[in-house]
Amino acid sequence: MTPQITVQLYSVRDAASQDYEATIRAIADMGFGCVEPAGYPGTTPEKAAKLFKELGLSAPSAHIGLPIGDQKNAIIEQALMMGHKYLITGCPPGFQESCGSIDSIKATAELYCKAGANLAPHGLQVGYHNHDWDLGLIDNQRKYQIFLENTPDSVLYEADIFWVARAGLDPVAFIEEIGARGKALHFKDGIVSNQEKFTTAKTESGDVMVSDSIPFRAAGTGQVDLIAAYKAVKHAEYIGVELDAFEGDMLQAIKQSYDFLTTNGIAKGTK
Repeated sequence: MTPQITVQLYSVRDAASQDYEATIRAIADMGFGCVEPAGYPGTTPEKAAKLFKELGLSAPSAHIGLPIGDQKNAIIEQALMMGHKYLITGCPPGFQESCGSIDSIKATAELYCKAGANLAPHGLQVGYHNHDWDLGLIDNQRKYQIFLENTPDSVLYEADIFWVARAGLDPVAFIEEIGARGKALHFKDGIVSNQEKFTTAKTESGDVMVSDSIPFRAAGTGQVDLIAAYKAVKHAEYIGVELDAFEGDMLQAIKQSYDFLTTNGIAKGTK
């Protein structure tokens, strides 16, 4: 079955902070039936939930904090209100320090195991979204493979295939490797050969990677072979559009991405 198309709303954070409702309405008008929130700039979860319901949008996945510790109940309550199934971290706790050593990767994996156990009674799952720095080698082992080895298959892995390609890995092989963990994927495109350094910036939805150079492109206009990657997809329920940044009209780039992914049968929308 063809996955449903969704969009990571971090992409439209600037427009949303100015007029959240108009931004979400524009996305719904494009044909998106699903969205993936990452914080709620310019609004509140309660208002967003009401707007989503009005527009017939669902939010099956979200970038959100781990439901552990003091924030556990609040995060779970918000997820249930928003109708999330998959709670995915945009970046892990501790950011790049979380994969600085084998011990830190194992400690991070344990946090996701705890989060998964907290979510299980509610029928929810936790997931991890990658960048490129968490795919590198450490003691001749791939960092993400250590994470996978130390978490059960119920801990999802939202592969962002732009970052996979930028790390020098094959998106096709990566999607095959994560298997059933890949219920939600990011089919991000861009100029993979752009090797500008990214630095950390804090946002409402957590730490993110930023750079003076913007390698991200609308789907189908960069160097990532999205069509080849899709041929490896067997378990994805949702395939997401995401541009961390864009030199131009972000909503236009999202619409172009929607058109490419739906026209090529990679994902389906409402139009």
